[in-house]
Amino acid sequence: MITIIITSFGFVFMQLATLLQTYRAKLNRHYQRPQLEAPLLVAEYISAGIGMAKWYERHNNPLLQELYLKNTLSELLEQIADPLVDTAIRKQCMDQLFKPLLALKRFYKHHHTSSRQFLKLQRDACQTCQQFNPFY
Repeated sequence: MITIIITSFGFVFMQLATLLQTYRAKLNRHYQRPQLEAPLLVAEYISAGIGMAKWYERHNNPLLQELYLKNTLSELLEQIADPLVDTAIRKQCMDQLFKPLLALKRFYKHHHTSSRQFLKLQRDACQTCQQFNPFY
């Protein structure tokens, strides 16, 4: 899933960022059978985002680790809030929202003494889910 190319100068190029862009485009696309494809599509997107954050964690870069975790969470919240996205994808985003939230909780517990930032993200996620619930 992650392709790393180390050049003679020691630069590291990663193709996972382009993979995340591909998943974003797929989340916005309309499918003929979204009920069958939505769970795997959303799970793969979350897995790619958390995988990228884990890679940065192993390389001691907490800023980019937090960035990818927050981007994964915000993309799911955007899909939930978008009424043009198919209902099956919106439901899967709501059902799997706990994955990036747990990763962010772990991150903030490890890197910050205060859980204030995590609680703010969690509150925003709850408000978005309640406001844009497609099944309410």
